[in-house]
Order: sequence, then structure tokens, then C-alpha cells
Amino acid sequence: MPASIKNSLFLISEKVILLGLSFINSILLARLAGPDLFGEFSYIVSFASLTAPLTIMGLNNIITKYIVKHPKNSHYYIKSALIIRAIGSLFAIICTAAICYFFVDLSSRHAALITLLVAMQGFAFLYVIEFFYIAKQQVSRLIQIRVAVVFCVNIAKLIAILNYANLTILIVLQGFETLLIGMCYFYLYRRQQHNTKIKRQPNTKTYLALCHKGKWLFMSGLAAILYLKIDQIMIASYHGNQAVAYYAAAAKLSEFWYVFPVLIANVFTAQLSHQKFKAPQDYQQTLKQLIIALSFFAICLSVATFWLAKPLINLLYGDSYSQSASILSIHVFASIFIFQRAVLSKWLIIEKLYKYSLVSNMLGAITNIILNMLLIPKYQGIGAAWATLISYMVASYGFLFINAKTQKYAHLLHQAMLNSPQISIQLFNKLKTHYEKSDKKTD
Repeated sequence: MPASIKNSLFLISEKVILLGLSFINSILLARLAGPDLFGEFSYIVSFASLTAPLTIMGLNNIITKYIVKHPKNSHYYIKSALIIRAIGSLFAIICTAAICYFFVDLSSRHAALITLLVAMQGFAFLYVIEFFYIAKQQVSRLIQIRVAVVFCVNIAKLIAILNYANLTILIVLQGFETLLIGMCYFYLYRRQQHNTKIKRQPNTKTYLALCHKGKWLFMSGLAAILYLKIDQIMIASYHGNQAVAYYAAAAKLSEFWYVFPVLIANVFTAQLSHQKFKAPQDYQQTLKQLIIALSFFAICLSVATFWLAKPLINLLYGDSYSQSASILSIHVFASIFIFQRAVLSKWLIIEKLYKYSLVSNMLGAITNIILNMLLIPKYQGIGAAWATLISYMVASYGFLFINAKTQKYAHLLHQAMLNSPQISIQLFNKLKTHYEKSDKKTD
């Protein structure tokens, strides 16, 4: 089995386990705590996530690209990215404290809990180490770490929820997961002494150069998180915590799947980067195969969820969340554009069209905010769901037609979908041939 596919299956299997644990806790929290506390918790988590791009600084995929291209200088790029992202995390805490001081009622507990959560989640700056192992196609140790940490933390969350823990304990446990994973990554990286394999030390010029390369992706990340999470914050401001709870319950079911296309695309980043320079025809073919596979899964998922939305909500969340069913039946169709976006994001990076990632997310954010302002006051969560669907469509597909460079991907996308039966057969035959060869070697 090719290493990229093997790593992809490893990562997907891991995410199924970890997301399953998190999902169970989310459902239990929603059912046992009720819409008020669940809505409050969802609001704080959404607010805290607004500064998440500052812990990334647009460097994830850029670092992977440089490690693949210059493997002997891996630690040079890792160390540079760690320092830049650490500064970004510190700035995130300062920004959050300032925003809470001016815009959040300090008499409530929200301001302190939002700032605390951002501080704990700031340790995500250490997650850049993950991309070192992905580029090297060595993900097994990462999976072991994440499974162990997330399993233990989620067991603690489960105990807390069953004992009707207060909001502060729930928020601390939410942030502790990120903190512990980041520290474990750092320990593993240093224990394996990758930090000693450095040919040169980064300097101010290095940091500025990486920041310059990552600026478009950083600003794109800010725009993306804005239109991913602003809906729950705006619902809270217009209609309160219960309305947030109904929307968050639906969004949780829909967004559960969003991580999978990103994981698959991350695993194929190294292969696509190599094919771009060494085998252009294979590069085009791999992109088409990814587009078809992810689009097909997203369409099947959306249609199935649309028909099962009401019984699914009643089964998982109970009758008190019945309003979430209509929200889910709309929101889930955004997954089609999210799955397609995972491949598009890699294509923009490999083609060095960083600024168009920003353009797409800015268009999506502007569309989402305007539609939320128009629809949420009257239609609450249903309005937010329509705003989400339309804004994702604009950010992942509509923007492709604004420039000749991005129209190339639109053409590739249309080719893939129109020729999907033929390309699917080619992929099937390729996998069949590979397995036949593997069987012969085994014999």
C-alpha cells in the first residue's frame, strides 16, 4: 500500500475514534446540561476560536512544503515556525483580553473564561511539529499521543458532565486537551533529537521571510475562522444562549465531518508537491481523483443527513432540541463545498497563489456576515444555516471565476466531475494492480 494512502487511513481511523469520544461528550453535555448551559459553552468556545489563526500564522502547509523540498534543513524551518507561532499565541492572548475588556460584559464570567481558554489553546503553536512528521510520513507516534491524551481528557470530561460540573471546569478541560497534546509533541520531537539536526540557526531575516510567505494564508485563516464561528456569536447577541444551543447542536453534527477532507489532503500534500515538479500529468490526475472521491462522499453524506435530520436530532439530543433538525437539513449541504475546498487549498499553496486563499475567504466572510445580519434577526438558526451554505459556496466555488489563474482550478474541477466515471475506473484499476503486485510479493 502506498505510504500516502496508509498514512491517510491511519489518520482517518484515529479521527473517527477521537471525534467519536468528543461527539459523545458533546451530546451528553447538550442533553444533561440543557440548552442554556450548552449554548453558553458553545458561545465561549466559538469566541475563543476567533484568535486561533494567530497560533498558526499561516505556516502549516508552507512548512510542510519546505521540509519536503529541503529535508536536510527540516529543523531550521521547524524552529523558525515555532518561534513565530509562539509570538502569535502570546499576541492572541493580549488581543482576546483587550476584546473582552471592551466588548464583553466584565460582570459576567464569560470574559475570564474566554481569555483562559485562549491562553490554554495557545499551546497549539507546538502543533507545527505535527507537520514535520506528516512530511516525513511518520504519523504513527503522533496518533498514539493524540489517542492517549484525547481519550484521557474526554474520560475526565465525561465524568465532569455526568456529575453536572460547572462551566469553568468544562472550559478548563476543553483547553487542557490542546495544552497537553502540544507539550507531548514537543517532548517527542526533542527526545528523538531532531532539534540537534540543524545546519544553520534562524535569525530575524528568516522570521520576516517566513512571515512574508505566510501572510496571505494567515489573513486567509482569520477570514475563514470569522465566517466559520461568527454565526454563533451573532445568534447569541440577537437571541441568547438557547438559540445558540439549537444551532450548535445542528452544526456539531454537520461539522463533525469537516476534518476528514483536511486530513486526507494533508497526507497527499507531499505527493502533490513532488508530482507538481516531477510528473505534471500525475499531478493533474491525483488532483482530479481527490476531487471526485471527496465530492462523492460529501454528496452522499448531505443527502442522507437531509432525509434523516429529524429522527437523528431526536435520537441524539432529545425532543428539547427538535428545532435543530431544520437547521441541520440546510447546514449539512455546506459540506460539499468544504470537502472540495480541502483540495483547492492545497492547490493554491502548491501553485503559490497564496493571496487568492485570502480573497476566497474574505469573500466568504463578507458574504456570511452580511447574510447573518439580514437573516438571523428574523430566522435565527435557520437563517444562519442558509448564510453558512451560501458563503461556503462563494468561498469555495464562486470566487474561482474572478481571475484567470483561479479559473484553471475551476476547469480542473469541471473536468473531474464530468469525467468522474472514467477517472474512478482508472483509480480502481490502479489500486487493483497495486494489490495484485502486493499479493504476488507475499506469495
